[in-house]
Amino acid sequence: MDALHLVLNAVTVIFIAATMFAAGLRATGPALRGVFADIPLLAPALIANMVVIPLLGWGIGALFGLPSAASIALVLIASSPGGPFGAKLATGQQGDVGALVRAVALLQLVPFAIGLLLRRYAEPTAQAWRPPAAAVSNITFLIVLAGMLLGSLRDVADLFGQGGGGLRRAGAGDGSGHRRSSRTRSR
Repeated sequence: MDALHLVLNAVTVIFIAATMFAAGLRATGPALRGVFADIPLLAPALIANMVVIPLLGWGIGALFGLPSAASIALVLIASSPGGPFGAKLATGQQGDVGALVRAVALLQLVPFAIGLLLRRYAEPTAQAWRPPAAAVSNITFLIVLAGMLLGSLRDVADLFGQGGGGLRRAGAGDGSGHRRSSRTRSR
């Protein structure tokens, strides 16, 4: 299991770097400046990512009656740049904020900047590299997604159980549309 975990971590790193590199190959300096200057576009995007998505994480935790630790984890993942992949990077840094910033810069900003520079100064090379970079990004995404789903398969099966019984045991409700109190919940 540890070998599989290491392989999935490596594939996740490749996915993040390839995705950012492919994005850099498509981006241009004027387009980036235009995005940052377009306040009517930028403001809602920032509000959605910094307010709405974390509130959605909190709401999902409340909807399913998750324990406090799980709800907090869900909000943190929703708040994390890069979603679950950013949170995965954070767990690997064991609380070292400086190491996390370096990891984000190395895996996201550097590949993006290299792609952007290639697009600016070597357009034919950037055009030639765009399809393979996108293919690596897509394939590694599918591997990461499959790994996440397979790694969580037992938890998902336990949660849903037969006919959603796992959800009722987790406190999501008794099927009547009303949540049961902790005193009436069966063990």
